Order: sequence, then C-alpha cells, then structure tokens
Amino acid sequence: MRHDPHIRVSADAPTGTAADRRASSAGTLRDLEQRCLDLRIQPGAERLDALFARLDDFAARAADMIDGLADPATVPAPLRRRFDVAHAELVATFTDVERLLALPAKLGIAPARFSDGMLAATALMAMLAPVRDDASRLHRSLSQDMRTLLYPGLSDPLEARLADGGFADPIGAARRLREWQAGEPRALYDPAERGALNAMLPGMIERLAQFQDPDAALATLDEIVGRLPDGIALFSPLQAKPALMTSLLGLLGHAPALSRHLIAQTALIRRLIDSSALAPLPPPADLDADLSHLIGTDDRQADHLRVARAIDAHRFGLGLRLLERTADPLDIAAAYCYLAEAGLRTIADDVLARMQEKHGTVPGAELVILALGRFGGGTLTGYSDLDIVYLFTGDSQAQSDGGKPLDANEYYSRVAQQITAAMSTVTTMGPLYAIDTRLRPWGAKGLLACSVGSFERYHLENAWTWEHMALTRARPVYGSDAARKAVKAIVRRQLRQPRDGKAVLLDAMKMRRDIARHKPPQGPFDVKMIPGGLVDLEFAVHMNQLGRQVGIHPHLRTAIRAQVGAGLFDPMMIGAHETLSRLLVVLRLLSPHSQEPEPEQRAMIARACGHDHWERLETEYGAARVVVQESWQATVAQAMTADG
Repeated sequence: MRHDPHIRVSADAPTGTAADRRASSAGTLRDLEQRCLDLRIQPGAERLDALFARLDDFAARAADMIDGLADPATVPAPLRRRFDVAHAELVATFTDVERLLALPAKLGIAPARFSDGMLAATALMAMLAPVRDDASRLHRSLSQDMRTLLYPGLSDPLEARLADGGFADPIGAARRLREWQAGEPRALYDPAERGALNAMLPGMIERLAQFQDPDAALATLDEIVGRLPDGIALFSPLQAKPALMTSLLGLLGHAPALSRHLIAQTALIRRLIDSSALAPLPPPADLDADLSHLIGTDDRQADHLRVARAIDAHRFGLGLRLLERTADPLDIAAAYCYLAEAGLRTIADDVLARMQEKHGTVPGAELVILALGRFGGGTLTGYSDLDIVYLFTGDSQAQSDGGKPLDANEYYSRVAQQITAAMSTVTTMGPLYAIDTRLRPWGAKGLLACSVGSFERYHLENAWTWEHMALTRARPVYGSDAARKAVKAIVRRQLRQPRDGKAVLLDAMKMRRDIARHKPPQGPFDVKMIPGGLVDLEFAVHMNQLGRQVGIHPHLRTAIRAQVGAGLFDPMMIGAHETLSRLLVVLRLLSPHSQEPEPEQRAMIARACGHDHWERLETEYGAARVVVQESWQATVAQAMTADG
C-alpha cells in the first residue's frame, strides 16, 4: 500500500506554500499507511479485506492529489471527484465493518461462542478509529488545499463548498442555487418550497459532488425545476422522503439519459414523487387499451406522437426500476420487449384502419409481423433496435377492394412503410425505436413486405446460413392466431431441414470472423462483441440449433437450458448467459460507451446486476466470458467430430 508522492520542495520555497502543504499531506498519508500496515499484520485482519481494498484505493487517489498540488491546473476534475468518491466509499465500508464486528455483542452472543477469527477481528475495532480519523483529515486537508490553489481568494462559503465538491464552475453553480433560494424560477415562489430547499441544500451538494459530472447533474436539475408544471412541489416531498431525493439525484448523476425524460415530460415528476413510476407495466389488454385511447383524431402524426410519449414514459419507469433494484434486469429486458410489442400492435392497428378507409382490404390477406434478433428473443435493452420482417398471407396478386385499389404487394409495403415511420416517431428524446428491416427476403433491394409464400420459398431455396441463424429467434408478434401459427410452422420447417453440419460450421466461423473484422469490440465492456461475449454465445447456441436441431426456441434462455439438458453445454453456460444479459441491460442505461465504467458508477452498476461490490461483478463477468469461449470452442470441436 505504499503510494509515495514525489515531494519536490525547492530550497527557496517560502513557508506556507503549496510545497509545504504537499509535504504536510504526504506526512498524513504516510501515517495512514503505517497504521494500515500495523493493522494488516494483526490476527483476524483477513476479515477486513474489503476495508483494505478501499483503503488502498483511497491512498492511491490521495497520492495523485498530492502530486497534483505542484500544478493544480493540470489536475482534471474527474480526479478530484474520484478522490471524493473513494473517501465516501471508504467511510461506508468503515461503517459496514464496524456494524458487523459490533453485531454479536448487540445480539448478546457470549464471546466464548465467537470463532477465533471473529474474536481477533472484533479486537481490531479499537485500531480502526485512528485509521478512519487519518483518512478524514487527509481528505479534508487535500480538498481545502486544492480549492485554495485552484480558486485563490474564494471566501464565499457556498462557493467554497462547491469547489471542494469538485464542481468545475463553483461560482456559476452557487449563482444558480442562490437564484433558487431567492424564489426563481416560478416553481420556488412558495416559501415552503424554499424552506425545504434550504434545509436540503448541504446534503444535496454532498450527493452531487460524488457524481462524475456534478455541474451537468445540477444543470439538469435546474432545467427540471424551471419546467415544473403548476401545482407540483418538488423540494417539500424530497425533504419528507430522503429516499426520494436519493432516487432523483441518482438519476441525474448516474443515468443522465434517463433523467432527460423528466425534462421532456415534466409531468413524470409527479409519478416519481408518488412512486407510481415504479409500478409494473399493466397487463397486455390494459396496456393496449391505454395506448389505443391515444389514437382517434384526424391528425395521425399527433396521435402517433402521443403513443410515442406514452411508451417513453413507461420506458422511464422501467429504467427507474432498474436503478432502484426493484426488479431483475432480465425481467426488465422482457418488459422492454413487451412494451415494444404493445406499441407495435397499437400502431399497426391504426395504420391498417386508415389504409382500409382509403384503399379497402385485400380479400383473403392479412398482415403478419415477424420479430427477429433480440426482439424475437423477447429481451430488449432500453435502446434496442427492432429487427422486423413484414409478411402478408394470401395471394400477392390480389387487389384491394377500396376506391383506390392496390395489389397486395403494394398495399402491404405501404402499410409496412407507415408502421416503420410511426414506430420511429421522433419525440424530444429522439426516435422512439430504430426499425431494422434488412433481414427481409432480398434485403434492401426488395419490397418492404412480402407474401408468406415468397418468404418460405426464399428460405428454402436462396437463404444463406446467417439468415437461417436469424430464423432461430424468429417470432410472430402481430397477426391473427391462425396467421401466426402458419408462419411459426414455416419457420419450424425451415429450421428442421437436414443440413451438412460441417458446412454450417464453416459458414458460422466465417461469419464470426467477418463480424470481428467489421465490428470489433469498442472496449472491454462491449458485452456483445467482446470475445466470450453475447455474440459468441449466440453463435454457439445457433450452431447447436441448426447442426443438431436441439433447443429450437426463439428465447435464448430456453434454448440454452435445452442444450444443457442434452449435454451440449456445461451447466455454467446458463449462469454465463444471465450474467452477460444483465450486464448488457444495465450498461446500456448507465455506461453505454463500452469502456470501463467510471469509478463513481461502478457500485450502482454492481448493485443493479445483483452484486454488493464491483469487484465481484467484474470477476463474474470474466468468468462468464471464459465459459462462453470454452463452450464455443467445444461446439466447434463437436461439429467437426460429428462429421468426421
């Protein structure tokens, strides 16, 4: 744990300079590290590994800060914030350890019943207090020293507090907060609201200071406050419910994309305050009815915008549930898909009704929408594209019976075009869904919709292996029960066709190489594209589905379990898939750049994935990738052996 900062004090450095302050802080750091070394060699110290890990991290950040005192202008704001976060995490770990060690005595358990390790660890409690004091003193002194050097002459207490918290513009932030205290904007005219704000302000600043970008979080909150509808109080409920303040600020700091929903639809603040935003999605019939009620005017664009905004509001609720850990990310992924299907049903019904008014119906024909990819597999992230193929039953040469007749191909291609445009409606949050129709027969060159018969002939005669792999997750999501059943039967027949296992394997390996070349992983947390990630997992599953015809089901979880049951995968493949899937859903919301998440985000990401500590999640992620890579290699070997 030795983190010796490079103390460079010139001979003519005057007393009281930055060099003196650096030397003083370096001395405090040495004292802290010596106490830690003394603590580590004591009996029972192995029970404090989590605490030592936090101490090591804090000491490393402190050493960086001490080095930065030589030239504070070069110290990036994230470094100062990470130092604050490291101290906050250290304090929380101290509290956890002290609570754990004190628990047996509080429960009245006699010392004689303690294990030797527990007795030894409990005896260390007296040694923890000086370590904690050293860490707090070091954090306080370094924060003050950095503020003095970065903002000389800063004497205003609020500005100083914001500077210590790592705000890049403490003067501007203080000005914004004072405007709130003075009753601006309109939402803070109420004296009770201003009183609640003043009471909460110290804790709010402390919480904001722990975020990666506290200035941006405060700016978002300022915009939310400025847009509050009449009659909605914000700070009074936040004061009455501290957990609510934690929830709102967590949105601002950890999920800025999600917090923008509160700017786009400020009425969502009411749902956040009364906790209705955390409610599960309504049953299918109720959700369909809710969305259908938003349609019915002559203004189709306005109708579709209302539907899009309603879906966005539900997506906000699902994201909030993910952050609040009230649901498993796997269940949230299924709910995202369920919501997209409801929106698709509502839009398709409306488009068909309007089409019928102008062009009539095509006798003996109806629309079927086939979902593929993650949409077909029943699991989406909050920002997934929808992979879709538009089909229609009946004779493609038939004519519609309206005043302006169209042949079936043109009729349903127009329907598909209008559904795609409506599902891509642009709200203040951006396009609702990106619709990908490239997997339709003949790709982008063909009509947007094709007959079920043409679809079947194409996949029987012309489709490539990658298109057959895509069919393994094909699932009809719109159409009558009879039409869906017919399309399911076609897909099932295609997937049950005899195949040359080695040829399928060689095609799959070539496709995987092409993907790796054209879409390499964007970072160590590109959960889909990284070696041992979800794409490798899907290839292994699809190889067994096509080559061995085992586990043919659009849902990967079901397919993997079937293949484990058949002895094609190690049972650990089930857990590996769940780990990667949870991480994908959470990272898409909290850290979508595929790089290693910022230190300030890691604890929340770990908790959302069901882990107490980031290190444990990171270990599980690595183990899952090893399982997937070994499973893919074993699948290749099995296919080669089976075909000689």
